[in-house]
Order: sequence, then C-alpha cells, then structure tokens
Amino acid sequence: MKHLKYYLDLMRAKNCLTASFGTIIGGLIASGFNLNLVNNNIYYILIASFIVFLICGFGNALNDIYDIEIDKINKPFRPLPSNKISLKNAKIFSWLLVSFGIIISIFNRICFVIAIINAIALYLYAKKYKKNKIIGNLIVAYLTGSVFIFGGASVNNVGITLILFLCAMFATWSREIIKDFEDTEGDLKEGVMSLPIRYGDKSLYIAGIFLIVAVILSPLPYIMGMFGDIYLIGITICDILFIYSILKLIGAPSKSGAKKSSKNIKYIMNLVLLCFVIGSILK
Repeated sequence: MKHLKYYLDLMRAKNCLTASFGTIIGGLIASGFNLNLVNNNIYYILIASFIVFLICGFGNALNDIYDIEIDKINKPFRPLPSNKISLKNAKIFSWLLVSFGIIISIFNRICFVIAIINAIALYLYAKKYKKNKIIGNLIVAYLTGSVFIFGGASVNNVGITLILFLCAMFATWSREIIKDFEDTEGDLKEGVMSLPIRYGDKSLYIAGIFLIVAVILSPLPYIMGMFGDIYLIGITICDILFIYSILKLIGAPSKSGAKKSSKNIKYIMNLVLLCFVIGSILK
C-alpha cells in the first residue's frame, strides 16, 4: 500500500481526478444528461474519464522525471528525489499509464486520435517546452480544454463541447500569461522564457485578447439554439466579470494584481462550466 501511495503521488492522482471530472462534465453536457443505460452513454463517459486519468498521470509522472535534478533542491520530498521510486521504475510506470490509456481509447476513433495527440503534447511539454512558456502555455491551454471535447467525443457529440473546449482553452491561455506575469522574477532566475519576460506589461494586452476571444465565443450555444435564455443570462454575467478582471489588471499592472486576477479568472471559469451544465439541462 505504501508503494502504491508513492506512485499515486508521482502521477498526482488528485490532479488526474480533476481532469477526469472535466471529461465527465463534457460527456454529460454532450449527451444532454441522457444517461439511459440502453444507449450506454454513462459507460462511455466513465471509460473516457478513466483514459484521461491515465494519460494525465503519464504527463505528471513525466514532468517529475525530467525535473528530478531541480526537485532534488526545490522538492526533495517528491517520490523521485527522495528515492521512494527509482528513476527506472518511474519511466516504466509512466509509459505503462499512457500505453493503457491509448489502448483503451480504441473504443472510439475520435477519442483514440485525441489520446495520441495529448500524449505527444504532454511528452513535448515535459521534455522541451516547460522553460519556453510562450509555447508551453498554449499546450497547457489546449490540454485543459481537451478534456471536455474528449468527453463529448465519447458519446459521439463533439459539437457543444467544441465551443466549451475553445472557451476553456482561450481563458486558460490568458490565465497562464497572467500567472507568468506574477512569476517573472522567479522565471528569470530559472532561465524560463515567457511573454511577460519578453514584452513586460504589454503581455497583459495579449492575455486580454485571448480572454475577449473566449467571451466572444461564449454566447454561441445560445445563438445556435443549443441553450436557452437562462444560459445567456448566466454567461453574460460571467463575461462581464471576465472583462472587468482583465481591464482592472491592465489598468494597474502589479504582481499582487496578477495573482488576484488569476484567481478570479479561475473562479469565473468554474461559473462558465456551471452555465454550460445548467444550459444543457434547461434547454
């Protein structure tokens, strides 16, 4: 049991569960919460969430493998630097996770393609782009949004989750840039490249543009007749909060402001997800 705990720690199981939950939400929205056992939607959604759990675990374990030397200084308590798990076993474990995830994803062609793309993205991020946040942020944003479209694909209805995917991707991309603005000093010491390091305060305008794109996309489910008035009211409130948060930060850039804005955007993103859930139930 102790060794199992170390491996769960290596793959950051709690983060994997969060990603799995996103997949479940995406699948439920895509299925219109139609969980009739006859159509097997609930089974497909659960299978998809398990695949996301495995592949997310692969990415997290891979990050620890490539960060082992840094973690010996910054996080000596982690399973690898503390020698609770050998580097060889960690590598075997990580590749077993992604292999099982991809094999299981064969149940659905779209899920299979997304699983392979995400596995490659996680590998490239861990190996090459963690210190190049200009590209790394895009990868993180894509991966965050992809859990929703993965859930939609599992029940063969990508449509509505494609909009949720894009909204989540651009909002996350914006938030990652804001977080980088907060972390500029530490990133400079670590030799990390980010938009705030390259462009300073101007990078917040880029973050603002990405957030505005998410705002523009958000009413589409209503415009396309997928969701009703309740969704429109809720998403409008969220959009106003998004715009207020980023304009306030751009107007007075600071590390403390970036930290607060980043937290606010995260909370608003959860509200947006809730709007999608309510919209799919009360069409």
